[in-house]
Amino acid sequence: MADMTGTSDTRPPNILVCVKFVPDPNQLQADASGHPDLARAPFRISTFDENAIEAALQLSTRHGGHIFGVSVTSGQVPPRDVLLRTLAMGVEVLYLIKDEARLAADPYRVAAVLAAAARAIQSAENIPSWDLVIAGEASADQFNAQIGPRVAMALDLPAIAYATKLELQHGRLIANRATDERSETLEVDLPALVTVGTEINQARMPTVLQVMGAARKPIREIVIEELPGIDLDALERRPSLRTIDISAPPSARKRIVIEGQDAAEMASHLLSRLGTDGEVKF
Repeated sequence: MADMTGTSDTRPPNILVCVKFVPDPNQLQADASGHPDLARAPFRISTFDENAIEAALQLSTRHGGHIFGVSVTSGQVPPRDVLLRTLAMGVEVLYLIKDEARLAADPYRVAAVLAAAARAIQSAENIPSWDLVIAGEASADQFNAQIGPRVAMALDLPAIAYATKLELQHGRLIANRATDERSETLEVDLPALVTVGTEINQARMPTVLQVMGAARKPIREIVIEELPGIDLDALERRPSLRTIDISAPPSARKRIVIEGQDAAEMASHLLSRLGTDGEVKF
């Protein structure tokens, strides 16, 4: 097993970013049965994972080091242009863990696969240790917010969730985060894992040169069965999360015509109608 400890205070950091590719929530449409038509929605990087990549890039800009990306793909692999965007945003090498066993629906299973992948990539790239693992605080499709903490547990790393600011100092991670009651500054020894959301940064748009350069960066695939140190049979036997149903609420046009002598009267009738239907509360 690759060693996850022994981080140097002086060498540039090695950063691993967990990335998920999801159907674009903004372009999801319901089919005739009311269920989301996932086949017609284009893939994109999950929103918070873009912030995770940007956070890694900012740290790398200040401290040097290298940024690797890892993603578990279940069934359909995202189009190449989406993968290249990940590289154009700052990831230097992207690893795709191909999951034909369809374990990717369950957070526990995905975290176990990501942890095994982290060790495998560390060994393949001859990395002494991961200094920092960064994940989005939740995915745009399921939003269960479990992956980061579960990966930290599987790798035996200290974890900070919902960070809004990051800094590396003398072999330690210093992170700010806001709770409902107060603002906190937390500090942990490296290596560590942190989850981030939109509050930490605004992911920059890749330049034309960065997009062109992404085509020269490597995308490496690993079949899930080839990952060392993972018992797929045990994962499949373990009780898992199962989605019963996803459907859009029924909707129908009311075809109401708002009449009046002038614009002011029609606006008054419209507001009255919206209040009656409960659409607007005054």
